[in-house]
Amino acid sequence: MLKKINIFMFYILLSLSLDAKEPVLAILNNTVSNEVQNFTMGKYTFECRAYGLLTLEKLYNSSKVGSVCRNEIVKFYKKNPKLEYYADSLLENRQEYHVEIKNTQCILYARGQMTLSELLLVEGLAVLKPKFKDEEFESYFTLAQKRAKIDKKGLWGEKIFSSCIEELYK
Repeated sequence: MLKKINIFMFYILLSLSLDAKEPVLAILNNTVSNEVQNFTMGKYTFECRAYGLLTLEKLYNSSKVGSVCRNEIVKFYKKNPKLEYYADSLLENRQEYHVEIKNTQCILYARGQMTLSELLLVEGLAVLKPKFKDEEFESYFTLAQKRAKIDKKGLWGEKIFSSCIEELYK
């Protein structure tokens, strides 16, 4: 009987701690690209992909070899080499970051309350996925994307949108 009570108490404490929304901290091992980072939490290593976005890397990898889309992205990064490693310039290896896993992707808080997804959108290094719906983040992400579009940053100042993304939004 005592064992059943202990198990019951464990489940209650576990559910309370999960409902508390405590930040999950993970240590950044390395930044693979603007889209992908590798983290460690305890003994567990995992890959973190930017939440709710289509990054230039994803667009490049999903387009055909020799396509206008790929050529425009290559041209953009030749003209702006620091932006190819933008996430690496923001994040420090061996530093702890607050991360949330959502739909097999990560919400990575890179600068205080700003997520890496927002920062990539502001720089025009990504666009929102078509039909993206998230009550918590949709307004932040939409605003960040509009800012980049108005300022003609990243893909909004190049032919990348018309050659890679326009079809997705039709």
